Amino acid sequence: MAKSQSQQTIEEIRTLLADRRFDEAKTRLHAALEEEKDEPQKIALFDLLSNACRQTNDLESALSAAKTALDLGEKYLNEDSLTLAALLHNLSMTLDQAQNYSEAIPYAEKELSILRRSVPATDRRVANCLLSLAKHHYELGRFGLAKEMVQDLLTRYKEHDGEESLGVSACLNNLGRILEHEGAEEEALPLFQQSVHIRQKLLGSHEDTAFSLLNLGTCLAALAEWKKAAEALIASRDMYEELGMHDSPYLQAARDNILLCWNNVCTPC
Repeated sequence: MAKSQSQQTIEEIRTLLADRRFDEAKTRLHAALEEEKDEPQKIALFDLLSNACRQTNDLESALSAAKTALDLGEKYLNEDSLTLAALLHNLSMTLDQAQNYSEAIPYAEKELSILRRSVPATDRRVANCLLSLAKHHYELGRFGLAKEMVQDLLTRYKEHDGEESLGVSACLNNLGRILEHEGAEEEALPLFQQSVHIRQKLLGSHEDTAFSLLNLGTCLAALAEWKKAAEALIASRDMYEELGMHDSPYLQAARDNILLCWNNVCTPC
């Protein structure tokens, strides 16, 4: 069966996003939204626009597009639709990126409710939703609850995806951050090291790898391992720059912490 023009356009835009050609993707999306007359077809376009805007740190536009996509989804999709769950997930994570954690939680909980009615408990989407929900609680300072959720998820990911999987790396990274807040940097360090190892192996140069390197570097700095910290932070900085993420607050955090290392070892790292 031949693809419709809308389907072809969506596939082409997804390719642009995969190639990190975000500005070009946004231009195509705005044009497609102007041409598209069928409201249900606009759901995927607004969802993609939200993701493109998130990647360029245009969070106001990302939130607007994500909320529009969800509004259309709730109007036209079945209440147990997995597409609707994905729209809720996107909005939840966009709110997280905008640091609106309290607002993100109800969307994540609604997503989880749909998933629990629609897929087996072992489905990876359930674990991913719980991981995002745990992150929201972590960012709100609910470290005990977040720690309990992440430890449970780490066991799930290991059982279903193996010891070296992206889910495991995310849990290790998040658990390390929680331990840091508890003042247990020595316990956190091997978790960050393992997270970096997994992400370098599976993702290579990627924003998640850069983020794990940043966390590893800041943990080493907290332990006064200045030279090792600088190595991790420089690797993080270089990766963010290579990815073109020049406006990322994490890139600036890497740069700031490199300066901290320089100040503590007296000579440039």
